[in-house]
Amino acid sequence: MSVAPSREPIALTVIGGFLGAGKTTLLNGLLHDAGDRRLAVLVNDFGAINIDAELVQSREGEMISLRNGCICCGVSGDFIGELALLRDRDDPPEHVVVEASGVADPGAIVALGDMPGYRRDAAVIVADAVSVRARAADEATGPMIRRQLRAADLIVLNKRDLVAEDELARTHGWLRELAGPSTAIVQTSFGAVPVDVALGARPAAVRPAAAASSRSDPPAPDHHAEHDHPGHDHAAHPDFETWSWSGAAPLSGAGLVAALEALPDGIVRAKGLLHLREDPQRRYVLQLVGRRYSIEADRSWGEGTPASQLVVIGLPGSVDVAGLTSVVERLSAPSGA
Repeated sequence: MSVAPSREPIALTVIGGFLGAGKTTLLNGLLHDAGDRRLAVLVNDFGAINIDAELVQSREGEMISLRNGCICCGVSGDFIGELALLRDRDDPPEHVVVEASGVADPGAIVALGDMPGYRRDAAVIVADAVSVRARAADEATGPMIRRQLRAADLIVLNKRDLVAEDELARTHGWLRELAGPSTAIVQTSFGAVPVDVALGARPAAVRPAAAASSRSDPPAPDHHAEHDHPGHDHAAHPDFETWSWSGAAPLSGAGLVAALEALPDGIVRAKGLLHLREDPQRRYVLQLVGRRYSIEADRSWGEGTPASQLVVIGLPGSVDVAGLTSVVERLSAPSGA
């Protein structure tokens, strides 16, 4: 079956990290917080998902259908075949999440997002704040862990509640040096990361107003966490700031690139549907994770009304609402650049 050209490409996200880092806990949180996203989750260790019973609509072999429209599928390693089956469904998902095994190379898996009908979203790597540096220094596990971390677009430094602040800061700095400046790093406990951070902001959620800012709280922690322990602090999770904007006037693409490269390090995610001055007949899509971004031609506006929609998500103190609004208003002005 061929891919229908009118379909939106399916986003592909890989969740990786070493054994016990908290990947399954993070995944469970995303399934609870999926909202109206049509997610499909591919996992090797199907029995480890431990989905809460109230979410399950039906089970059939190696597939679980959830009441929120998501599905979870078990695979034995033929990810390409499974991705093709999902893509060619009459009701394909909008986003596929692959939970890689603890010894897998997430960089190789996320590259499958370049296959027809898909687009690469991000490799999200979960790191255990307690043990990641020690395991990375170990002769047996070190090469694999360092390879996983270097493949990351977003590192989730998990179990922050189990280490002292100075130790956490040293680990964060070590990750920054290892992964490089293009990788976003967020600190959390119990794998609690908002779905818009883990899987990307959605410009469809932008309000018609010219600009808006809000703070979003992470989902409630999953009590099936691999590291549940007495006395944990459920409030020890980061807040995130958001900014959104929409406008009908075409934006300067060159100016937008310069603005993206000037964003502060605390910006974690951004996404946009763009009406660009350089090519006003086609819609463009912006994807940003950390310092890595892409602006790609999507399709003709057709009978739709050309307009830009932008969403930016960042750590506290990184989202300059007035500054961002001023930049896009300048870029959408007739003489803006």
